[in-house]
Amino acid sequence: MPDTLYSQAPDLRTRPVEAAGSLIVFTPARPKVHWLNLAGWYLFELSEGASGEVIAADYAEAVAGQIPHDEALAQARDCLADLVERGILIAEPA
Repeated sequence: MPDTLYSQAPDLRTRPVEAAGSLIVFTPARPKVHWLNLAGWYLFELSEGASGEVIAADYAEAVAGQIPHDEALAQARDCLADLVERGILIAEPA
């Protein structure tokens, strides 16, 4: 992950649903509607051109005091991988 840059897939359509603490994302390349929880939404927002290491560290800082640092880093890595698998993010070598 440290040598991976993340970016949002092209042509996504997004709509925040603040009352539900969610972001709705439509992926036209692989037509599907995805609901991101607050953590996924935050990581999605952090992802534009940033390395996985930076994104995970920013996420861990944002949730400090709520969950242990190592657990936050693992959650961020898992979520980034999930967002890539769903076609929401693109991962490229740095």
